[in-house]
Formats: sequence, C-alpha cells, structure tokens
Amino acid sequence: MEILILIAADPSDRSRAVSGMLEEAGYQIAFAHHYSEVVSAIERMDPDILLIDSKLPGMSRFNLVERLTGNGKAVPIMVLGNDGPEEAVQALEAGAHDYIPQEWDPKEMLARIANLLRIFQPVQRENNEAIQIGDLAIDPLKRSVVRGEEPVELTQREFDLLLFLAKRAGQVCTREDILRYVWDYDFHTGTNVVDVYILHLREKVDKGRKLKLLRTIRGAGYKLMAQDEIEETAKNRLP
Repeated sequence: MEILILIAADPSDRSRAVSGMLEEAGYQIAFAHHYSEVVSAIERMDPDILLIDSKLPGMSRFNLVERLTGNGKAVPIMVLGNDGPEEAVQALEAGAHDYIPQEWDPKEMLARIANLLRIFQPVQRENNEAIQIGDLAIDPLKRSVVRGEEPVELTQREFDLLLFLAKRAGQVCTREDILRYVWDYDFHTGTNVVDVYILHLREKVDKGRKLKLLRTIRGAGYKLMAQDEIEETAKNRLP
C-alpha cells in the first residue's frame, strides 16, 4: 500500500528538497502551504504522516499541533525545525511525535518516518475498522452507514458525530466533548448545534425503528447504545 505524507510548509527550497527525497524513497507526497489548509487536507486525504515546518504560515507557537493532537486525530506528526533545542521542546510539549532539526540528514529522517509508521499504523488500522452495533453498521473508510439492510445517507458532519458516538458506544458523551472533538471547538459557545445534529441523526438512524439507539441522558449528554445494552434490552422484551 502506498504511504501518503502530507507536508505542511511554505513552498521553499527546503520543502522541495524534503519532498524530492521522500518521493525518491517511494512515498506519495501532498502539500498544504498554510495553517488554514491543513485540517481540511487531512480530512480529504487521510495521510499516513504529517510533516509540519515550524515556520508554517499562519501557525503560532505550534497551535496547529495542539489542535490536531487534542481532537484525537491518529495521524503522526513530525516537525521540521528551524530554531534548535528550545523549539524542539516546544514542539514536543505541544504534542508532536517527533522533531528533526534544520540540518536534517536524509537517512535519519527516513528512519524516523519508518519508526512513526511502525508505531502508528496499527492504531490507524484500528480507527478504520468497521463498527457493528446491533443492526447498525458503520464503515469509516467508505464513510457509509447501514441500518438493517437500508443505507443511511448522512452529511459529513452527521457521519462524524455518529462515528464519534459509536466509538464510545455505551458511554455518555457531553455536549462539550462533542463540540471539542467533532466541531473542534475549544469551549462551549452556547450553541445548540449538537442538539440539532442529534435530532438529524435520530430522524435518519432511529425513525421507524422499534429500538432507538440514540439516547439522551438528561443533564449529562448523549450516548449510542452499546451491544450489551441492546442484548439486555432484547432479553427484557421476551415474553
């Protein structure tokens, strides 16, 4: 399988040298040239590794690294440094998984990339595994949902919300957690967007079904029923 590396950097001689070396080593390369492009590029391309230049336009004090690692993204992050040991400490404290200095050695960089892939690919595979809860089937790779034998058409945000709940099936998810990890909000804005999208999901996933999988936990948040809860409910309904 071809490995995709996303390079977040200003188009420069350095980034071109890095990309050329990586392409020669057999990696597929894509670019994002500004902070504002990176998150959408990750969602669109699903890269195996993200290389971020420490002087990426629009990034301030590694806030992009904090944002990506804080919302549970499973992509490993290597920072291409510019300013030495103090910058390396800042990058790693922000959540970067590796740091390589300005005077990088090709063999060392390739070895570090191979090491990150060994560490993270099992996690990435796990995150892409299909989820089955009762008669609800979710395929993260295809971004498809089926309830019973009927396909469920969801918007991108509806799918992200359902997947977030499904990965935590049986757990109560607060509105704050949902806003943070699905909408990437760092604080509660007073918006009712979560409630609106839960309503949309109920219309598409639960409407017309005897068993309602989406549950409101009054005063706490929402959850998607877990498999053992579904089985227990079925037992209680037996005559």
